[in-house]
Amino acid sequence: MEWAGPEAGNNLDEYTDTVISFISFCEEVCVPVRTRKIYNNDKPWFTAQLRRLRSEKEEARRSRDKDRFKEAKYRFAKAAKEAKHRFSEKLQQQFSEGNPASVWKGLKTITNYKPKSPQTSDNLSLANELNELYCRCISLHPSVKLLKFADDTTLVGLISKGDESAYRREIK
Repeated sequence: MEWAGPEAGNNLDEYTDTVISFISFCEEVCVPVRTRKIYNNDKPWFTAQLRRLRSEKEEARRSRDKDRFKEAKYRFAKAAKEAKHRFSEKLQQQFSEGNPASVWKGLKTITNYKPKSPQTSDNLSLANELNELYCRCISLHPSVKLLKFADDTTLVGLISKGDESAYRREIK
């Protein structure tokens, strides 16, 4: 593919398509593509020993030595079961000690629970009400400061040099 540059035409869309196509071409030619297998081993019980045993198991599998693989698989499964059991006991201990926050944190990690983000509604009237609520206290004179209270009834004004006229105009 040859670079057409600005001569691609006067149309901005054509020029954009040309630039994007050239970038994609360069990316395909220059950037190596690799596929990696990712294990979900970020669980709290997955220790360094388990990582080592898993590596040994995978190495034995790749070597196609059935006996070695069978032994490595057994050792990994046994160690994983023990690690999970220790973690379960730790959760039970935290629960019995009255530490529910820590228990919930552990359970969320185990189950990979992520709360759904709240969905916003496209309610125009709600948006207008909120704008009115937060934007309607505007002072017409620099000497008057307006404060909006929760009960929506009290305005506080500052009187400058005994002159109440600006304040009185605000509260009418």
